[in-house]
Amino acid sequence: MSKRGLWVGGALILAFAALGGAAFVKTMVPYVSFQEARQSGRRVQVWGRIVRTPPPAVDPQTGVLSFQIENENRERLPVRYAGVRPGNFEQATGVVVIGQYRNAAFQADQMLVKCPSKEQEAAFREKYKQSAAASP
Repeated sequence: MSKRGLWVGGALILAFAALGGAAFVKTMVPYVSFQEARQSGRRVQVWGRIVRTPPPAVDPQTGVLSFQIENENRERLPVRYAGVRPGNFEQATGVVVIGQYRNAAFQADQMLVKCPSKEQEAAFREKYKQSAAASP
């Protein structure tokens, strides 16, 4: 193979690596606080506990699910979700919502629910570790 062929091949490999890296970076969505979500103006993800009072509601005209989430400081964030409602949403205690803050609410295009059974299992494991450490 000639030197020119090696240079062309190397350049193509670098170009594809740069293109792949750029595409990967675009898919990354950072976790942020409620305040950062309100101020950023970009696509982010936030976590919060689902507030059940007032209860989540679906707009009969648009099908948009509206609810609030609460962070560890009891700060609330209104959420509007236009996607398919997860089957276990009613049992979920928390959610991760992915989207952008606009029009006085977090406009979510993706939602991941936090199963209470997994949270309860984690709490049980933590209590078990603490009691095992305290035992002689």
